[in-house]
Amino acid sequence: MAEGGFLVKFDGKEVERCYAVSFDYDDWQYVVNGAEKKELPAGVKSITIEVERQ
Repeated sequence: MAEGGFLVKFDGKEVERCYAVSFDYDDWQYVVNGAEKKELPAGVKSITIEVERQ
């Protein structure tokens, strides 16, 4: 991420900085940088992805 990346926020709270992120609505999970799947927090209402550049 020398050139930048993404900032992922759940309900306005910073969660991860990454270069790749994917979401699975059916399984209610997400994956950051191709690593292990993580559960989305229960009751999350908003997911925001911001581009960060240097």
